Amino acid sequence: MGYRVSWIARSGRSTDELLQLSGRNLSGERHEFPDVGWYLLEPSHDNPSPWVLLIADGSENFADLGSSQAQSLSNGGNETIFFWCSDTVMATEMLCFRDGREAWSIQYDCENNAKQPAMNGDVPQIAHEILKDLRAKQQADAGADYIYDLTAELGRSVVGFRHDTDLERDDPEPFQVLSEPVKRPQAWWRF
Repeated sequence: MGYRVSWIARSGRSTDELLQLSGRNLSGERHEFPDVGWYLLEPSHDNPSPWVLLIADGSENFADLGSSQAQSLSNGGNETIFFWCSDTVMATEMLCFRDGREAWSIQYDCENNAKQPAMNGDVPQIAHEILKDLRAKQQADAGADYIYDLTAELGRSVVGFRHDTDLERDDPEPFQVLSEPVKRPQAWWRF
């Protein structure tokens, strides 16, 4: 089955905006690692990363978080990164937005016979270095598609989070569980 996950990482302290975007609240529950559901990951005292992450994990959640939401959050000068992957179809993408515009993006679908990730814009240099290493691994093991890991590994390098590995933090439960979507009361005269 594999992972089906999406996340938005926002630079700066933007917890409230991410919660508002998701239509959810903090439940007060915390987990060691994300499982199926919605989570918020904030910087900790031992890891003063400037990134706050909203994570939608699982087949019933990951499609509800999209790049257009990340793009709208980037207005006003904050950098916002969107990640999406589905191990089921072996496709992934990562997009970075600044001031409401796409700054760079990487898309990869392993069904593409050329095995070339599409890179647009000013992709961070570290992405090219990661890709070089992944190509070397893939060449040594022709049966595996290592290039699929490019966006996940770039996420770890840029924002300090990779969805399929444990976090290296002192906090034993860094993932804050989010509630079900907040239902807005409907006016009594509407049915």
